[in-house]
Amino acid sequence: MTVHKFAELNSAQAAQLFAGYCVALGLDVSAVVLRADLAELYAAEQQLAQVEQEFAQFLQQPGHSRYQAAAWQLSQPVKAGSDTALVQFDMRRVWQQAPLTVLLFVLCLLVYGWQQLDWRSSSGWLQLTNPAELWRWFTPMLLHFSLTHLVFNLAWWCYLGSRFEQRLGAGLLLNLTLSVALISNAAQYFMVNPHFGGLSGVVYGLFGYFWIAGRLNPAQGLHISSGLIGFMLLWLMLGFFDVLWVSMANWAHLGGLLAGMAWAWLLRNRPGHKPREISATDTDT
Repeated sequence: MTVHKFAELNSAQAAQLFAGYCVALGLDVSAVVLRADLAELYAAEQQLAQVEQEFAQFLQQPGHSRYQAAAWQLSQPVKAGSDTALVQFDMRRVWQQAPLTVLLFVLCLLVYGWQQLDWRSSSGWLQLTNPAELWRWFTPMLLHFSLTHLVFNLAWWCYLGSRFEQRLGAGLLLNLTLSVALISNAAQYFMVNPHFGGLSGVVYGLFGYFWIAGRLNPAQGLHISSGLIGFMLLWLMLGFFDVLWVSMANWAHLGGLLAGMAWAWLLRNRPGHKPREISATDTDT
């Protein structure tokens, strides 16, 4: 599906409001937020005439109640009689839209539990202490050395990984994850030593992808705010200056970042697809 940019707005909130209204009408429209005061609007080519007509009406009456009504409707995906039904729907929706993201999330939790039970065995199997055993070039990403380390990485993984998987598919997310893990782990191994672990190299790879893809191919719908870009780059720099209270695998972060940026350049012409809508009547198979 070919996607075209048809407008820019000096209000990210207004762009998101209009995009949400169009989605409620069944139109394929997305808002790419560059800053709080700048956002771009994209629409499918075959729907462009109808979208532009709706956009002209929106510019005349941006405060009309129909736009707020659509935003409220989209924020209520299920009419459930109980909190339990809502939780069950949400879990099924996440699993169906981003199964690989969920699988790696659960795997990291299981490995962390294993570490608490038997640290020596878990690290002995998963750290890159014997490069001749090829799985070790990937498995350090599953190791986390504190609960804070685990939560920080998994939060970023869920935020970035699920969006990537919904837009570009589980296959590409798997390829990116494994290749970035390999490059980031190799960078840390050769520049420092094999005693490291964590998903942060992959997280920085996804961050690098979102950063560059948001500029080279905004129509993919993968972008990250300037504030988060600044935070991640500052965190990377502080790690290299060794002024933080934690010891970080800085070369893994840098290697992952560069690998993710390279992936974004390689896929700069690849279109993203709209996340699949999950209805309340969908059932597990």
